[in-house]
Amino acid sequence: MIPPAASPQTVSTHSDSAQAEDTATEEAAPQKVSKRNVAAILMTTFAVSFATLMPAMVALPIIVARVSPENKESGLGIALGITSFLGMLLAPIFGAISDRTTLRLGMRRPFLIVGPCITVAGLVTLGLADSLAAVYVAVVTMAVGSGIAGAADGAMIPDSIPDRLRGRVLGFSTVTGVSAGLIASVVGPQFIDNQFLLATATLPLSIPLMAIGLWLYRDRVLDPKDVPQQPIFRTVLRSYRFSPKSAPDFAWVWLGRFFVTFGIAFAASFSIYFLTDQLKVSKAELPSLIAINSMLSLGGTTLGTIVGAFVTDRVRSRRNLVLVSALLLATGGLIVAFSPNVPIFLIGSGLLFFAIGLFIPTDGVLVMSVLPGGGKSDVAKYMSLVVIADQLPRSIGPMIAPAVIALGALTSLGGYPVLYLTAGVVAILGGVLVRRVRSVN
Repeated sequence: MIPPAASPQTVSTHSDSAQAEDTATEEAAPQKVSKRNVAAILMTTFAVSFATLMPAMVALPIIVARVSPENKESGLGIALGITSFLGMLLAPIFGAISDRTTLRLGMRRPFLIVGPCITVAGLVTLGLADSLAAVYVAVVTMAVGSGIAGAADGAMIPDSIPDRLRGRVLGFSTVTGVSAGLIASVVGPQFIDNQFLLATATLPLSIPLMAIGLWLYRDRVLDPKDVPQQPIFRTVLRSYRFSPKSAPDFAWVWLGRFFVTFGIAFAASFSIYFLTDQLKVSKAELPSLIAINSMLSLGGTTLGTIVGAFVTDRVRSRRNLVLVSALLLATGGLIVAFSPNVPIFLIGSGLLFFAIGLFIPTDGVLVMSVLPGGGKSDVAKYMSLVVIADQLPRSIGPMIAPAVIALGALTSLGGYPVLYLTAGVVAILGGVLVRRVRSVN
């Protein structure tokens, strides 16, 4: 386990010899990888993904369409937007608080306990929802839980894993999450007629797995002397403060992720409606196609993640890989946009999700490589600020998408093709912006 980083106040009081000793310790510590922490990261990732991906991929669009069939596009867009907006709003706050948590339980584990408990309450509420208002209450509850847990979860790899292995650990963590989603995508359609099980069937496995992962995790324990003494309100305000001039590479990576994720938000949120409205898939065919498309998409993400995980650790051409990911995403969106039938749609969807998988570890390691302060302090804060780049487009993207679809419907291309084409253009812009990073490859 990596020892807690010393605060600037403490460092300034050390003698030169003590500073040299601390530096040597900090350089040596990252070479040791805690197998317990790697196992904990993989288990908690599987638990969270298994609990939440089935509602996101299957339950939410099905339930929204059931309770409000006339307004399903806008209803789904608002539900997804609420989830992303609250996650974006809360993650930096709880990230900054996590960086200053001095409990004996650790800096991260308290948030990884409270957050999932709140998420479970949201899933139960979603399973019982009989109106759009109830759906919104459920997604708000789930978003609060995800925001609390995500703030600590984002710091686990920078806390525990050295740079030379982060791509692989992040990649396999992603594959673990995708595998959970793959299982959920097979299980989910089996409960399409039972709303409560559709939302909660994964909990009997995900809850004990989360508990075991938290027991395994060797968390950092922060010395109260290393915590700046300031009111909690100031800590909350400081959680959002960042000057791009002080760390331009972090700012460019943040902006690049924003635009690539914006493209992903457009391309990945309305596939069920594309099948029913654009390709005229019947209600009887829909459950099997949801499962096939989900498995293909998750399989593409897995393959892309594995490729990205090993390439980014060995070649380290992370900026180029981000641009390649964006170009592949645009190509997949182009294929989907002009797909005349379901098989071509599935090919485009698979390529699109391969690109998403390639992007995840590549961009994730790139973020960790440009953290302000060298990733020695405020890790959860800056990783949570990256959550804004990830969640803000997921928040406003689904809300804007119905307008893009409506405008596209006025053209000869049609609404959904225009949406997928727009996704590709926006993603390429993000890939180009990441090329402005100078301190790393």
